Amino acid sequence: MLLIAALPWCAQAQIYRCAKDGVTVFSDKPCGADAKPAQLPPAVVIPAGPRIDLLREAEQREQREGKVQEKAARAEQVWQDNHAAEQAEAERIRDARVSREVVEGMTPVDVRRVLGEPMLVSQNGARETWSYAEREGKRIHVTFTDGRVSGVRTRENKK
Repeated sequence: MLLIAALPWCAQAQIYRCAKDGVTVFSDKPCGADAKPAQLPPAVVIPAGPRIDLLREAEQREQREGKVQEKAARAEQVWQDNHAAEQAEAERIRDARVSREVVEGMTPVDVRRVLGEPMLVSQNGARETWSYAEREGKRIHVTFTDGRVSGVRTRENKK
């Protein structure tokens, strides 16, 4: 639109239509005796929209995408750390079962496999304690909280 306002002679220019060797030709100058001014429809002017800063938009998009990728990377790292901790815990409990020891984190099934059935079971709210008879001059007391071993005590037998 600015170009048309700056160059008014363009809007006034005449376009000619003529036939050369059986082909229709358009020109800004008469191209022969049969040249006729062409009747053109009025120009369609589409006003420009708001100015868009494409570089800034691209930078903002990259920043958003970078934040999403960072968040995904952190979530992945948390998952890997948790998985490694779970694997280490499972291995620690597996090693204890193999060496016939009771350690924190074991389930009642694990304790039964290692020590057998308890001699005495006592309940105190959410805690449960299993007591085992003498082994090598000691009594073993295994305390469970929420279905996992939360403590193991050994006591010397009184003589």
